[in-house]
Amino acid sequence: MDPLVIQGFGLAAYAVNMVGFSTKRDQLFRGLLFVSCSLFCIHYVLMGAYVAGANLGINGVRSFVSLRFKGYTWFGIFAVIQTIMSVMVYEGLIDLLPWTASLMSGFALFCLSGIQMRIAMFSCALTWMVNALIVGSWGGSLNDITNATLLAITIYRMKSATEREAGQAAL
Repeated sequence: MDPLVIQGFGLAAYAVNMVGFSTKRDQLFRGLLFVSCSLFCIHYVLMGAYVAGANLGINGVRSFVSLRFKGYTWFGIFAVIQTIMSVMVYEGLIDLLPWTASLMSGFALFCLSGIQMRIAMFSCALTWMVNALIVGSWGGSLNDITNATLLAITIYRMKSATEREAGQAAL
């Protein structure tokens, strides 16, 4: 397949992801996240990054499940599924990056909230970014750079707001 078409899947996934992250409606966000993960899944599989593709396919389903369910049990279920799928298509050390990133984001979605969730998602975005850069994914690189930047800003804003509130409460 033409490399530009393959990169096009990644860029389309990035565009859908950005629209999803800009919506205020949770259901629409999760639906667009599913579409984005599906497109990234196809993109990475076509690039030969099978562990990344498998994990993104599972991440799409996980985005719907995490809307309704939380907790360590649900994280554990998805961690086992992602580990089994990753082992089945494992080819080399680079495959540890998408697997690790998916476990981090799964833990964040099912077990964390607030600043802790965003710190875990920030670490996840950095891990995916390294993977995207190594694999050569244009859309993945843009997506992960954007996500890491937005998460860093959000973490800073949340931390500043918490400090302001603590300062006002002390008065």
